Amino acid sequence: MGVLVDADIVLLNGNILTMNDRQPRAQALAIKGDKIFGVGTDEEIKQTIGPQTFVKNLKGLTVIPGFIESHNHTLMFALDLQAIDLSAVNSLEEILRLVKERADKQAAGTWIRGVGYNQNELREKRHPTKYDLDKAAPQHLVCLRHTSAHGLAVNSLALAKAGIGRGTSDPPGGKIGRDESGEPNGLLFESPAMQLIEDIIPKPNRQEMVKALGLASEKFLAEGITSALDASVGSNDIPYQIAAYQEATELGILQVRHNLAIWSEALVDYAHLEESLQATPGKLFQLGLRTGLGNEKLRLGPFKIIVDGAFSTVTAATYEPYGANRQERSCGVLVIEPEKLQRLVSQVHDWGWQLSLHGIGDRAIDLCLEAIKVAWARKPQGQARPRLEHASMLTPPAIELIKKLKVIPVMQPAFIWELADNWFQQLGVERARKCKPFKTLLAKEIPIAFSSDRPVVHGAPLLGIHAAVNQKTRSGHDFNPEEKISVVQAIQCYTINGAYATGEEKIKGSLEVGKLADLVILGEDITKVPPAEIKEIPIVATMVGGNFCWESK
Repeated sequence: MGVLVDADIVLLNGNILTMNDRQPRAQALAIKGDKIFGVGTDEEIKQTIGPQTFVKNLKGLTVIPGFIESHNHTLMFALDLQAIDLSAVNSLEEILRLVKERADKQAAGTWIRGVGYNQNELREKRHPTKYDLDKAAPQHLVCLRHTSAHGLAVNSLALAKAGIGRGTSDPPGGKIGRDESGEPNGLLFESPAMQLIEDIIPKPNRQEMVKALGLASEKFLAEGITSALDASVGSNDIPYQIAAYQEATELGILQVRHNLAIWSEALVDYAHLEESLQATPGKLFQLGLRTGLGNEKLRLGPFKIIVDGAFSTVTAATYEPYGANRQERSCGVLVIEPEKLQRLVSQVHDWGWQLSLHGIGDRAIDLCLEAIKVAWARKPQGQARPRLEHASMLTPPAIELIKKLKVIPVMQPAFIWELADNWFQQLGVERARKCKPFKTLLAKEIPIAFSSDRPVVHGAPLLGIHAAVNQKTRSGHDFNPEEKISVVQAIQCYTINGAYATGEEKIKGSLEVGKLADLVILGEDITKVPPAEIKEIPIVATMVGGNFCWESK
């Protein structure tokens, strides 16, 4: 190994899974500053120990690179911690009880927010409507967000404040739910419709956002997450939200490294696309900002365009109708028209941004890939790797085009655990099992990046690895055993592939000399525990940049 200067930290006697193909396993690590500068055997790394070196005997514990959460909604999740948690509720009656309890504690005329309900998990198998919510909180404004984040349920006072009435038309790309008489029933689907409500809900100030990001950081570190991408920067005024991230990072409140994806609908009016693309005063483009600006701690990420919705709200855009409720079966919703999508994708690509396209249904995915293909024909790809967020209903031709265009599928294995039972109902078992073909993609050397889409589902990466390896739903049903992948493959999707998805594979994602010292110490050997126990493995410690930011008690 040669003579080296003294290390700041040395980890000995470990089972180190590096995710570096040239040196897959090691016993020990040496760390200097915020980077790794030695990987090898105990004897080799002991040469770096000096008088001031902190030495930790791992006693055989397993070390892996820090998990990279490639698609979640950090600030949304953080702010949601103050809302009513409806994720475990199993009846409409319980939702209304929780809303009433919150109303009894708040002043009349204030907002009551709830998050995470799923009508498919409720005994009544339906969404709460304004008629239900009016009974629970007649003097408050109520807004409950669906677990998919593609739907809202609000009461009459909220509808009235937003000016939504019988004569309000569905905005392009959105849907306002209505009863049999045509009266809005309090349900709004997809962001163009949801924004009518979200625009009038009081926004948190910067101090509140900074505090919330600190809470999220603590949660992420406890799960072994050292890097994340927030996929919805723009839900709270883009410059204001970026400023909160910068302040939280500078103060050390947010210790998890972040890439910030800019939400297209916060900048671009799809209904007036050309005018919107031409008139950009005061927006990011005028300042020449684009993907990559920043440093290892905080960086501008891709430009995110949502093309369709979700299976659970029957808004994912498909070629064939679907839906558990036969009367509500449809082919979903396109948030943006195909011609406008191509125009927007080409323009964003020309501006030099990395593309991030949300596509769940097979029709939406085909439109995403076609738009990327058109953009690439206009201008060579360059360094910005296109991302396909979710990439759920993939057909064989789509997979081939993904490989040809070098698109990175950013997928959520925990969806299998938490949502696939509902997919069976919505899509039918045979159709649902064609979603999320992890093994097929990896066999074609397509680099999948794993994530959670938190707060849509629980965000622990070990749960995602568990789901990818076991291919079981929460109820115990097989999802698609033929698409099981190995533990090491799943870790790669949460580490080195995640770094590749943001163009940062040269500085993180594996444990090798010169890379950032971001790592996780596990309480058990993840490659040897029974697969059914992976999600229960304890996190012992999480290190970011050579600092132990979290340790179990």
